[in-house]
Amino acid sequence: MATGEATLSTDGGQVASRELVHEFRNLLAVIVNYCELIAEETGDPDAIKSDLHEIRTAAERALALTDKIPVVPRSLPADPAAEA
Repeated sequence: MATGEATLSTDGGQVASRELVHEFRNLLAVIVNYCELIAEETGDPDAIKSDLHEIRTAAERALALTDKIPVVPRSLPADPAAEA
């Protein structure tokens, strides 16, 4: 693989990671905001049910999003014998 290809692959991974983080943060913001709405709507059961539905939907999307996050293995020492 050429050096330029490795850089492109790394840059693409960084862009994808930033997009995942951005989307995840947006979903968390939805969850937090709907929780705040519920706190204000204690006298309206239908509004609370609607807000709870939005929270559940956002949480399910966030859970699904975690499947897209690449698992990064722990780095191993260059010379395991040197660590002993």
